[in-house]
Amino acid sequence: MWIYWPSFNGALAVGSQQQRVIVNTVLGISGSCLGAAFTARSMFGKLEMELILNATLAGGVAVGSVADVLSEPYEAMLIGYIGGILSSVGFKHIGPWLSDTFNV
Repeated sequence: MWIYWPSFNGALAVGSQQQRVIVNTVLGISGSCLGAAFTARSMFGKLEMELILNATLAGGVAVGSVADVLSEPYEAMLIGYIGGILSSVGFKHIGPWLSDTFNV
């Protein structure tokens, strides 16, 4: 994920924009892992690898649509961080709730 997702996001960019997309994607993935680790420790009491793995994908996807527009590194980290938190909470709480509600 860490190697191929940034190159996937940057494939259609040209010139220096491609470098910006790749760097912003890596920063977004890093932020999502930090957000997932924070959420896991604060809400669930322990680090759960499954949450961090899911958040890695969420951070790459969240920052992928705007990676060429972002001009500051903190913007990519913030988008990834929020994506990691939402991914962790969604995986831990919303997924089981949907499963119970709709008997899937």
